[in-house]
Parts: sequence; C-alpha cells; structure tokens
Amino acid sequence: MRRSSLSTRLYRRLLILLALTGLGMGAILYTVANREIGRAADAQLVNASRMLYMLMQDDLAPALLTAHGPRSSDDDPLLTAEERKAFQASYDWCMFVVFWNGRPIAQSGWGAPVGLVPRQTGLHDFRAVKDEWRSYGLRGRDPRLLVVVAERGAMREFSLVPVLRQLAVPMLLLLAAGMVVLWWTLRKSLSEVERLASTLNARSLSDLTPLVPTEWSRDLGPLIVALNKLFARLGQGYELEQAFTDDVAHELRTPLAAMRAQAQLVRKMAPVLLVEDVGRLVAMVDRANDLIDGMLTLARLDATQVSSRSVDIHALVGDVVAEAAVRLPADAMEFTVTPDHIVRWRCDPSSLRIALSAVIDNAIRHARDGGRLDIAIVRSSDRLAITVGDRGRGVQAADRERLLGRFERGAEPTSGSGLGLSIATKAMTLSGGTIRLDDRQDGPGLLVILTLQASGY
Repeated sequence: MRRSSLSTRLYRRLLILLALTGLGMGAILYTVANREIGRAADAQLVNASRMLYMLMQDDLAPALLTAHGPRSSDDDPLLTAEERKAFQASYDWCMFVVFWNGRPIAQSGWGAPVGLVPRQTGLHDFRAVKDEWRSYGLRGRDPRLLVVVAERGAMREFSLVPVLRQLAVPMLLLLAAGMVVLWWTLRKSLSEVERLASTLNARSLSDLTPLVPTEWSRDLGPLIVALNKLFARLGQGYELEQAFTDDVAHELRTPLAAMRAQAQLVRKMAPVLLVEDVGRLVAMVDRANDLIDGMLTLARLDATQVSSRSVDIHALVGDVVAEAAVRLPADAMEFTVTPDHIVRWRCDPSSLRIALSAVIDNAIRHARDGGRLDIAIVRSSDRLAITVGDRGRGVQAADRERLLGRFERGAEPTSGSGLGLSIATKAMTLSGGTIRLDDRQDGPGLLVILTLQASGY
C-alpha cells in the first residue's frame, strides 16, 4: 500500500488541529455570547419591572390608603388600557404579575399560571407549561407590594440565533481561508525538501561533493550534515575499492605477462603437435587480460566524476574509431561515420567515450567477419542517438536484454570476457543515457543504439 506524502499527512493533522481549535473557539464564543445575552435579558427584566412599577404609581398611591390595600384587578384595575399598551409596546414578550401580601392583584393575562410564578425578589428560574421561564421580582416602597416580570427562556435562545447566523458565514470563510493558507504554507515549507531531492537526483553515482549547509534552511541542517557524512564515507569506500582493484590488476597482470611471454617462447620451440595447444594457452592468457581490463574499467566507472559540457560528437566518434582501427590489421574492417560534419551535444565526454569504445570493440570482436561497421549520429531537438551497426550474425531477441549484464555471452563460443556491453551500459547510465540492441533494417547484423536525452544532464 502506497503511503501518502509528508505534506498530505502534515496537512491532515494540522487541519484536524485547526478544526478542533475552531470548534473550541466556537464553543467559547457561544458560551460568552449566551452569557452576555442572558445578562442583557436580565437587565431588560429589571427595567420592565421598574417601568411597570412606575406606571402603577398613580393608581397605587390612593389604594395604599385604604384599610385593605388595593383590591382585585376585577374591581379596580391598577393599570389602565393605555398603560398596558405602553408596557406591551416596550416589553411585549414579557408577562407580569403584581402581588399584594402574596395575593395577585394585577396580571398581564397571558403566560405562565400565576400560581407557578415565584413570589420573591430578584432573579429566579422556574418551569411552567413545559417551558423554562426567567423572572425578576421588584419590591415596592411598601414591602407588601411585589412586582414580578417574567419571560420564556426560548426568547433568549431566539435572540442568540441571529447572532450565530451572522457569525456562521464569517467563521466558515475564515476556516476555508485558513485551510488554503495552511496548505500553501506547508507546500512552501516543504519545497526545500523537494529541492534537496531534485539536487540529489541530478547527481551521478560518483558525485559525492558535500552539500553547502548555508544554501539550505536551518531546519534541514541536521539532514545536510548527515548526508555530507554519508558522502564522505562513500568516498572513502570508493577510494579503498579503487586502490584494491588497481593493486589486484597490477599483481595479476605481471604473472599473466610472464606466462604469455613464456607461452610464445614455447610456441616457437615446441613441436608442431603442441603449437595448437600453446596457441590456445596464449588465447586464454589474452582473455584473462581482457577480463582484468574490463573489471578494472567497471570499477573505475564507479569513481568517475561526471561533468557535462558541449562536445563535438562527430570528433569524439572519429577518435574512438581511429583508436580501434589502429589495433586492427590493414583493411581488416571498413568504418563509416555519418553525417560528415560537426554535431554538438551537451554530455559527459568521458562516459560516452568509454561506452562507444566498448560497443565498437565488442562489434570488432564478434562481427569482424562482416568486414564493415556503420556508425550514424542522429540528433533531434530532445535527444541524440548514436547507432553502431555491424554485418555479423546478429543476436536473438530473447538474448538482447541478458547480454547487457556482466559476464554474459551469446550462444556461439567467443573469446570475449562478457563485460563489453555491460561496461557500455554502466557508462551510459552514468551519463544519463540508455543503450538498446536491435536488428539492422538494411540486412543482417546487430544494431546498438546509444541514446542521450537533452534533459539527462
């Protein structure tokens, strides 16, 4: 199962944190708003009771002079119709009850039953007719008089709904903006990691140059230090491997050279019956020398410093062909190189030279009987291809991929070491290119295609 990217995982976690923070802030905001609205509603209850008390002053003063105090509201109402309208105009959501010695003498005519209304001063909560109510009791100058004003709790919640509706849209917009800014910040912060990955991917296997810590952000400092230590250890390992390979090659070449010299001397002095056997011995010594040279070349490729620059490909191919032709008898093979003009391309000339030399030497060794080697340089806007075609017997399609590996040989017995094409493959990989085997289209023979991409280096 493929894991998600680091930025995605961080974004999910921070998004959860942002959502929890938003919910916490919303809960705090709701609590604060609900408390403030409750305080405002309580203040309105206080003001309503005071207003109601003021409206009753004119009718209440004569009634207090009687022996029994104010009478029932049915006999002599304390509030006229105009006073009731004035109260309802300001506090139409409030009910009221006026008590004298605990006996109701005036009421609004609607709301909770009078018997359930608290007959105490101050703020109180009570339940009536399946509704929650909030009341405030105001004691008059005469302690026997109590004015109580009450409102439903639903009215307070109704007052909070418009506030929540007004806050919902800005909060959602703020959350969406936070998500976008959070994603952009994460991508911007992790762009340094992507740049580091691109820098490392662009390097060759042998490029162990330390990274400059000052070119990277401080957060990547420990990673840069660790990478530089790794590069140093790998460099030491390459140096030890190269030194070991050079020592082994030197120690093996000396006895092989002596064996070849002795075998050639024996061939001159040996009877005719032994000449063929001595010749096979010399061939085996030569093959061992080729094997050592191939292994040494492969080992040195690991430590090759790849550098890209503009190269005249036609001149490079001509030099390799000239070096190969010098080692052949006169008129042993015919070489053709097309086109016959300068072809420039940006690449690493050392790696390309090694690859091309290995392919040409392989063709000379295995297809020398064909007598001809055709080399073509084909350039387009995004790639460069160098084809090397011989006139030998070719290679079966099933064996082509296998022959690009180390110590692999074709079906027919040859004197090769099995390292030629593997050397070419490794050299092309270092230079950012590819190698492919195919059939010639104009007759028998093998066609080796070396390809370099424009963006490869």
